[in-house]
Amino acid sequence: MWPFRKPPDLNAAVVRPSQPDDVPAVSHLFRSAGRRFLAVGVADLYAAIEHGRAAVLQLDQEVLAVAVLSRPIAQVAWLRGLALSERVQPREAIARLLPALDDVARGLTIQHVYYAGDDQSDQWLRPLLEHAGYAHQTDVVVYEKRGWNIPNYGNAHVQVRPAYAVDLAEVLQLDMRCFEPQWVKDEGILAPAIADGSFFVTAELDGQVVGYSYATSHFGGRLVHLVRIAVDPSQRGRGIGVRLLAEFVSYAAEIGAGLLTLNTQAYNYHAQRLYRWFGFTPTGERQPVLCRWL
Repeated sequence: MWPFRKPPDLNAAVVRPSQPDDVPAVSHLFRSAGRRFLAVGVADLYAAIEHGRAAVLQLDQEVLAVAVLSRPIAQVAWLRGLALSERVQPREAIARLLPALDDVARGLTIQHVYYAGDDQSDQWLRPLLEHAGYAHQTDVVVYEKRGWNIPNYGNAHVQVRPAYAVDLAEVLQLDMRCFEPQWVKDEGILAPAIADGSFFVTAELDGQVVGYSYATSHFGGRLVHLVRIAVDPSQRGRGIGVRLLAEFVSYAAEIGAGLLTLNTQAYNYHAQRLYRWFGFTPTGERQPVLCRWL
């Protein structure tokens, strides 16, 4: 903290959209801030600042606070970063910063801004956002499974194969059809996931890509996390999701992963029935998701 410095007068501060010249100051703020939330990598953070997808609170030459948005998808974006200097009072700074972020969002034709943070490390932020007009929308719930039992292998006519870079456009279109805008994954997420090649597969039926799935490996392969199962809405009920989940469990067995995890929305009861059938059980962990309607 700054025990011998007078708190800055935020009424004299300027609140504005970010610009490319802000990158060094914002980078420094995220490194030094006592209160910070960051849910993207450094490259994505810098891109957001350079493209004006952030609001900056500045006094003289010092950046005191910043809030950052993801790239919008269908008029929806996520709050991906927020940092406050230790010199400012959090509620006062948020009261100046977030209306400017709303203006940035409206300028990008965004109608809904979502937030999901960790209830432990980011617990300081949730009450500030709720006070600023963000409302609880749902929770993301966590499931886990130990062991590799597979109750059913799904549709035997579905061909499952590794995804390649040439599949990216089709996978992106499929993802848009499968999920609400706030849950859609864009090229910045899916392209590196395909390139990684650990576990990213497509499901084909009658020569058409009708689903895909991918997972990440952690702790030297001792834990695998199912990031996504997507099945074309027009093809649901044909055992495709079962086939993809069976492939994931088989992959975990192949690499010797002792713990399998996944997340899903609390309201996605259909998916949760499938996961429970496969032996996944809820851990009790819940990640709150907030939404700001503009």
